[in-house]
Parts: sequence; C-alpha cells; structure tokens
Amino acid sequence: MKFEALNVFVLSTSRVGLWRAPLVRTAFAASIVTALVATNTTFGQSKTSDVKGRVTGRVTGRVTEARTIERATSAARVPAQPASPASARTEFLPPTSRAAATTPHNILFVILDDVGSDQLSLTNPSGVGLPNTPTIDAIAAQGVNFTDCWSMPECSPSRVSFFTGRFPGRTGVGSPLTQETLAQSQCSPYEMTTPRVLDTAGYRSALFGKFHLAQNEFNPYGIGAPASVGFTRFNGTLLGAPPYIDPTIAGQVTAEANGLSCGFPVSGNEPAICACAFPDGTCESGVDALDCLVHGGVPLVASDGTPIEECDPAAVARIDWGATNANYAWPRTINWNGEISQTIPARVHADTDQAELAAEFILAQKAEGNRWMCSLSFTGDHDPWQPLPPDTLPPGATWPAELPLVCEAEPDVANPTLSQRRLSNQTIESMDTQIRRVLVGTGLATFKRGKLELASSDTLIVIVGDNGSFLTTVQAPFNPTRAKATAYQTGVSVPLVVAGGPVVAPGRSVHSMVNVVDLFQLFGEAAGIDVRDVVPEGRKLDCRPMMPYLINPLAESQRNFNFTQYTEPILAVPCYPCLIAAGGETLCSDTFLSTQQLCEAQGGVWYGPTDDGQPAFATDCCELWEKLNEPSGYGFVYPSQWAMTDGRYKLIGNELESCGEAAGANALEFYDLSECFAADQLFGHGIDNPAFDLLASGKPLAPEAQLAYQRLLEASNALFASMAQCIGDINMNGFVGAGDLAILLNSWGEPSVADLNNDGITNGPDLTILLDNFGSCSSQ
Repeated sequence: MKFEALNVFVLSTSRVGLWRAPLVRTAFAASIVTALVATNTTFGQSKTSDVKGRVTGRVTGRVTEARTIERATSAARVPAQPASPASARTEFLPPTSRAAATTPHNILFVILDDVGSDQLSLTNPSGVGLPNTPTIDAIAAQGVNFTDCWSMPECSPSRVSFFTGRFPGRTGVGSPLTQETLAQSQCSPYEMTTPRVLDTAGYRSALFGKFHLAQNEFNPYGIGAPASVGFTRFNGTLLGAPPYIDPTIAGQVTAEANGLSCGFPVSGNEPAICACAFPDGTCESGVDALDCLVHGGVPLVASDGTPIEECDPAAVARIDWGATNANYAWPRTINWNGEISQTIPARVHADTDQAELAAEFILAQKAEGNRWMCSLSFTGDHDPWQPLPPDTLPPGATWPAELPLVCEAEPDVANPTLSQRRLSNQTIESMDTQIRRVLVGTGLATFKRGKLELASSDTLIVIVGDNGSFLTTVQAPFNPTRAKATAYQTGVSVPLVVAGGPVVAPGRSVHSMVNVVDLFQLFGEAAGIDVRDVVPEGRKLDCRPMMPYLINPLAESQRNFNFTQYTEPILAVPCYPCLIAAGGETLCSDTFLSTQQLCEAQGGVWYGPTDDGQPAFATDCCELWEKLNEPSGYGFVYPSQWAMTDGRYKLIGNELESCGEAAGANALEFYDLSECFAADQLFGHGIDNPAFDLLASGKPLAPEAQLAYQRLLEASNALFASMAQCIGDINMNGFVGAGDLAILLNSWGEPSVADLNNDGITNGPDLTILLDNFGSCSSQ
C-alpha cells in the first residue's frame, strides 16, 4: 500500500463531505488493517507482537483510553470563577513588537541542574553558607543578573521550554521523564527546537551532558532520541539523574557494610587506601580510593567491604565492569552526525567530561570558522551526590572533621542530610570551576591573578538553573517543603545570568519578570533570527523578547505576567504513595516516583508493592492519609499545579487529591509576594509560605488585591483556553490529515507520539481516534 493512494482517498472524500460518514471511515480503517496484515514488513508488523507483549505487560488500568485522551495538561485548569474586568490585559498572543536582529553571535548555554535561586548570592543576597561561585559571580559582574526568573517546577518541562519557547501545556512535557513515561509526555520529534532554528542560519549546535527532553524507553527512536528532536550532536546521558550510587563497589561487596555509601571505601572521614584496578587489566597498589574513581578505576575491596591495598588477581576477577556508579561510572549516549552509540559505563567524572567535550567542540568550531551554539548541561547538582574530583574544588577545600563522609544513609549514620548539603555545595563549586576552565580553555575569557575577564565579544554566555533546589539542599530563607516539584517560589525561582555578546552597560541587575521559555527567543535574537518567522505558522509560542534587556539598561518589562506549570505524566505503570519527610512535615507523592528504588532514593518511604513481594499498603496518597489516621502536617506533591504572577501578586492552582480539602489543601492560593516572608531580602519577591495565603483566612481581599486576583484569573483562563489540545495532530501543523495518518502507520506496533490513547502501543484504537478527529484544528 502506498501513502499516495491513502492521501488521495482521504483528500477526495474530505472534499465531497463523505469523510464524515461513519461507514466511510470504518471501511477505510478496515482497509488499512487488512493492508497492514498483508504488508507486515512495510509497517513494522514483524516486530509488533514483541513490542506489544513487552509494553502491554507493563501497562495497567491507570493508563486507560478515557483518562489519556483528555491528557494531563488540562488537569489543573482554573475552576469556574466570575469573569474579571474586560480591561484586564493578557499577553498570550504573538507580540506586536520584536527586538531588532543583532549581529550574529555564538552562544554558550550552561544549565545548572537543580540549582535554584536559593543557592547563589546573586539571587539570595542574605543567604548563609552558600557555595562559593567566583566564576558565575564574575560573569554576572560583566553581564546582566536577572533576579526574577521563573522556570518550570521540574527539569524535563524546563528543558523542553528552553528549546521550544512553549509552556508544558502545549508540549505535553509537564513532569520529569522516567523510564515509565510514555511518548506523549516526551518532547515530540515534530517540535521546532533551538538547534533546528539555528540550523536555518548555518549554526553548528551541540549539547553535552544531561538531555532529559526525551528518552529511549517508550520512544521509537530509542537511544537516538536526542537526534529525533534536533540534537544531532549530543554526547551525554539520557538519564534524568546520575545512576544510583553502587555500595557493592562493582559487585565486590556481598553484604551490607559501613563506609560504602559514596561508592568507594572510606576510612574515617577520608577515602580509604586501596589497590586500583582498571578495565585494561592493569592494577596499581596503594591508591586513594576517590583518586582511583577519578582516573577510571575501581578500588579493590573484600566481600565485607574491607579495603584491599595490594593488587590481587583474584580480587580483580570479582569486579563487575558493567556496573554503574553515579557520577563516576554512567551510561554515555552519543548521537553525532548520524552515528548513534552507547557506552555503559563511561568511567570518567560526568561534569568533568561534559566540560572537556564542550571545550573541544568550541575550539573545533572556532578553528573552522563556524557559527556555533554549545549547550553544557551539567549532571550535578542532582542527587545522588558524591565527593568531587579534588582538582575541581576551591584551593584548600577540605571535608569538615565533625561531619561524616557519607552520601546516603548507612547503618550507623541514619540521617545524611548535613553531609548531602555539604556535597551539594561542593558540586556547585566544582561546576563553577568547570565553567571557568571552558571559558579560559577556549579563549572566551582570561584568568590572571585570580580574576576572570571575558575576552570574546562575539559570544553570548547564558547560565541558568533548570528548577528549584531539591528539598534537603534548600538554603534559607527559602522553604524546603515547597521546593522542586512545586510551583511555589522555592520550586520555580532560578538564577539567570547573561553576559558577553551584545550586552550594554554590564554589571547590572534586571528585576523585570522573565521566564525560561524566553531563552528560546533570546537564542534566536542572538543569531539574528526572528523565531516566529522560522517556527511553523500557527504553532503557538509563549516566549517574549530578552534582547531589549541586554542592549538597553532602561528597557521596559516585556512581560505582564509570568507563568509556570507542572502536570501529571502519562505513565505505563501506576504510581503508589511515597512519603517524604521535610522540615517537620511530610509530603506525599503518587504521580511520578514510580518505583520503590526511586522513592527511597529521594529519602522517601514507599507504600506501594515492595521489591520483596509485599502488596501495596495504599494505592494513593488519600488512602495512605486515612490509613495513617489522618495526621496533621500531611501535604501533597500535587498531581498538577500551576502559578501565575503579575510581578507582585501570585495566583496558584492545585489539582487536589480526593481528600485534599479534608487534609487542609486548597485548590487556589493567592499571595502578595511583596508582603511575603523575606521579601525585603529577595528583591521584593518573598517566599510564599502557607501563612501568607490571602485566601486562607476567608476574609475579603483588599480592593487592589481583588483586582489583581481577577486579572490573574482571567489571564490564567485565557492561557489554558489557548492550550486546548488538537487530538490527532501528530505533526503539529494545525490539521489532522494525511500526514498524521502516514506517521501513525509508520509507527504501527510501537510506542510513539501517534499512540493517541496512550496505552503504550500504536495500533487500531489510535487509528480510530485519528479518523474521528480528521480535519482542521483550532489551536495547538
């Protein structure tokens, strides 16, 4: 069967109105199924049974046709409320004025994983015990420091927003990707991403480090997922975090033992001395265990974890060379100019490797005279944390004698929180060092007598955090119980520094609202591209201009409103309750921590089916709350959450669990950030702690607050209305037609973005949905 014949049939019946007849659609669907059986190799039928058997065994009743057609992005819409005044302004239409194109600049884009505004003195001036970041501080001193930047509450939604200029409600990526996330919650291969935009101007683009826009599981492109969305030069990891730390030390330790929670043996508060074995068969005696990992080796230990100091062939023979170990042994995926490969594990510290690869790429492009964009996406500061290569830490950095050198809980160290916080600080300091090395090593900066000076006017440098900090690492006065994975300030306020290139009057701060989606437009502006001329017509963008802030110190705010969004993922397995203690409270999640191991890695207690075969204690957070006798201080990581602000007032919408109101949760929250906790320390945008919720008291709002509430409500409703999904528009062209049908047929028998009912496989039910929605769409 040829697609041309299908297209002619579909178009001809559409023109004469026959397509709407159910019998015509049914007959057409039947003919396609018949053809699929007859031409199994054309549509991948030969592998359908294998894929279907693998997928359907993992799919449960939670992922049903009725649930997923609606899609997670509509789950947290604003409840019906009185209309607000007609004069209230919204901005969710293409801007009428755009920043003037500039001389094309190269772009170095640095992503700091899980580094919220609380971590840097640039955005948390009153913070105590913060990491030492002289490189980032020096870049800000020679550029622009944005003090009011919002991200999405989690990493994948933010990263897709960076590179598409679109909010999660449009992309479908509203939560962090895991190995159970179905294709519709991954970045679509039909998105117009930044590397595709820059390609129109001849740029060479590459991304090193953490990807996390899509993944290999439930993705027909497998480990080619980066290339499928435009990143044809990628070298890094598809995981959303470093692999779990290996306390078995590559399979050598067979029983629980102390001093191994960092993935190498520890003696007191220092790495133990061990023999160090290498994959090439060599071995060196008497080596510092951490230094062994830094150089790609595995320290030798006995089965009880006791260090072995002299090389021993029998001990070397017990090593599992395929074992991963957080940042020192991790799965490397490469998509590079059509070549796709994977190495498990890469035995090099992840952040060090990523910085070196970025520098090599930049030098190669400079040598060839190419315009380029290099995205350096560090794996740190995401948990799990391990000690850093010593040469990446500030001079004289030592581990406090009174603090146990542990990375996770051990039999004699029940709570590793203080140690993790110290490791987190060191990770950020190490990344700061790596940034300096990239800049100096490529000639983008000089470093003399301890001072960093930017040296290349043709390169724009952008540094951003992808979301708020993880709860155990949050720095005061920010709130650890309202951190990453929430739409509260601690979860979405991130540092953003821009320097070099066209920046005028460097060394200043911009207090206007910006959003991480705006980076998509900034990258286009830096390349002299108007992104709205390149992105397919009709595809809605949410980005606003950023170049005015760089070239005009007196630039007016480009945003009337700022927005963030977290949505429930579409998964192949059910999620069960995971209870995480934080700051004297407990937070329950039942939406994305899909396994016991993943829950416990976040410091949580798992109440689902256990790895040793015990049945689930509770199926969701409400059932758990009831079985725990309705405790106070019980909170939720909401299935869906959003927030909108006008710069002062902030409206938050929560999708409540069935017991939410009884447990004290509210569907809507409203804050005056200028009056919230620590506002005087945080550029007028305080921390939205529960006591500052203006709706919680039940008292009437003051007239000014009431007007702001109505304006934010109207803007929220308008934005969500513009996010209405076009079911069946797989190629995102605003029309469900023959092109979408061709994609669906080519995906037959596989998980894909054409899996419209989200059951993990593209087949007949998806075809029926597509045919039922054939025709034009009103929006995307």
